[in-house]
Amino acid sequence: MKSVSLNDLQKGDLIVVTWDDASDVKGTIGEHEVNPYITCKDWGVYLGIGGEKRRFIIIGKDVVQVQNEWGATRIPLELVQSITLVLPREYMVGVISEIQVLGRRIKLRKRSREVRYSVG
Repeated sequence: MKSVSLNDLQKGDLIVVTWDDASDVKGTIGEHEVNPYITCKDWGVYLGIGGEKRRFIIIGKDVVQVQNEWGATRIPLELVQSITLVLPREYMVGVISEIQVLGRRIKLRKRSREVRYSVG
């Protein structure tokens, strides 16, 4: 694994993004002023950069095989601390074949999938 910049990434790379998010914790005013955020790590398949007014790095978390429809996390670029390349695209294609078509426009799900459980 190695730290990389956005320019080093290819769509389909498996990455870890470390970024600052807002936090909702209890503490003194001084604690809130000094540390108003929390560090998060998200990992997944790099799908590209999106957005018009604000730019986001888009990380695929899962894909519907038949429809090539991705569930994704969108992280504002200005909050990104670092990006770590875990596995390059060449290794990921063997595991997730949908990566082969990432040069074309991809579909991001607008809502989460409904999960149904049966009892019995």
